[in-house]
Amino acid sequence: MSNDNPFGEAMDDAAEEKDRVDQQGSSDFDTEPYYDALNTGVKDHTIGVSVSEEMHQFWRELQDTDDVDVNPAQSIRNHLENLAHRHPDVFERAMRKLEIDREM
Repeated sequence: MSNDNPFGEAMDDAAEEKDRVDQQGSSDFDTEPYYDALNTGVKDHTIGVSVSEEMHQFWRELQDTDDVDVNPAQSIRNHLENLAHRHPDVFERAMRKLEIDREM
């Protein structure tokens, strides 16, 4: 019979991972200016999202109606901004890549 405790090993592994992350410290890359720029400035790039014919028709109707106080494009931009705040590591990686692209 083994004296191994899978739960204890998992807890030890998690503690070691936390220590490793803590030792790395916080990043020296400042993402704040990029957060500030997410939803401001000139909108000169587009993203493609595949939708069904029904969803596309609904999108067009939302844009064309005066009865609904919503801007579908702005709603999507707001959602992406929220995702950037919820996933800061991914956002930082994207902004680092952006800076590299700008340097080239």
